[in-house]
Amino acid sequence: MSQYPALDTRLARWQRPALAVGALGLALCALGGWLAPAHVFRAYLFGFIFWASLGLGCLGLLMFHHVTGGRWGFPLRRVLEAGAATVPLLALLFVPLLFGLPDLYAWARPAAVAADPLLQHKRPFLNVPFFIARTAVYFLVWSGCAILLARWSRRQDATADPGLSARARRLSTAGLILYLFTASLAAVDWLMSLEPHWTSHVYGWLFIASQLFVALALALVPVVLLRRRPAFAELLDATTFDDLGNLLLAFLLMWLYLAFIQYLVIWQANLPEGVTWYLRRTAGGWQWLAAGVLALHAGVPFLLLILRGALAHRARTLLLASACILLFHLGGVYWLVMPAFYPAAWRLHWLDAAAVLGIGGPWLALALRRLRGAPLLPRHDPRLQEVLSHE
Repeated sequence: MSQYPALDTRLARWQRPALAVGALGLALCALGGWLAPAHVFRAYLFGFIFWASLGLGCLGLLMFHHVTGGRWGFPLRRVLEAGAATVPLLALLFVPLLFGLPDLYAWARPAAVAADPLLQHKRPFLNVPFFIARTAVYFLVWSGCAILLARWSRRQDATADPGLSARARRLSTAGLILYLFTASLAAVDWLMSLEPHWTSHVYGWLFIASQLFVALALALVPVVLLRRRPAFAELLDATTFDDLGNLLLAFLLMWLYLAFIQYLVIWQANLPEGVTWYLRRTAGGWQWLAAGVLALHAGVPFLLLILRGALAHRARTLLLASACILLFHLGGVYWLVMPAFYPAAWRLHWLDAAAVLGIGGPWLALALRRLRGAPLLPRHDPRLQEVLSHE
């Protein structure tokens, strides 16, 4: 068949458990609609943003590699394709949020708009029909790119047509521009408009940097675990691990830089709306979550990435850094969403975990299905052959 073996079919064994966990989580969310109706949509938004950031980050990183090429991306390609393939599912999973817009957003409540001159001023943009239309356009763009790239990848595996790589590169060139525009707008719609009096020109870019950062960490986990497979023997050497570590460090620094710039601009301007956004997230116990996210989502990975050593330790270091990034990304998303509703005190609710599991179960099951039977490497991509021929 191929010199590159298929991904271990044992991955398929995790599909049913993932679906079962997802079904349980969604059932608990449905139960929460009766037991805690005020919180269920807030928890669901938190869970959705977490998994959407992974899927969209995989799509953005996949298109980035199609455009730029480079040795670093070929070991990650299949995982990125699997993550990007979940974007149409995310569109379906977004639908429940449409029923909770008045519970989530002040601009979706007519009484709140009537009493607030600023919301009246923003009504041409922040209104329910336009919000739904924009979200539909976002998912059409993202899903179109994800579906076409996945289709061409499978076709290239079957036909060895080198022209499909050029087609994917052309689509990704336009798709990457659209991704940057639509993902930044989605951040404004889904997150920033939770507190419509607050604005930040950096927020959308910060959301995108976070997506790429965590998607790279996600892709690195299975690649590092499978690094001893024969298919990876020619690619995953010390140089490639260094490149992947440097890229992860670059995305981390970009995320930190944008977060600092946003804070600095708001601090210098000293406007009540901007200051209030940070005050809500640095009081009532939220400051400890902020400190934990900064230390463990950024600080620990930063130290690990600049201190990595020999080849075996490079792999383990990347695995540990990636695990920290993924785990504490949950805390970062929670810190962005929940203080908008509970500024007075830090709180956790069982629905928060239910929403993460309910959305994550089908997300993971679909990603595993996309990985099942796929060669570890895009064996017929001409640029991969060029990379291997220069060994």
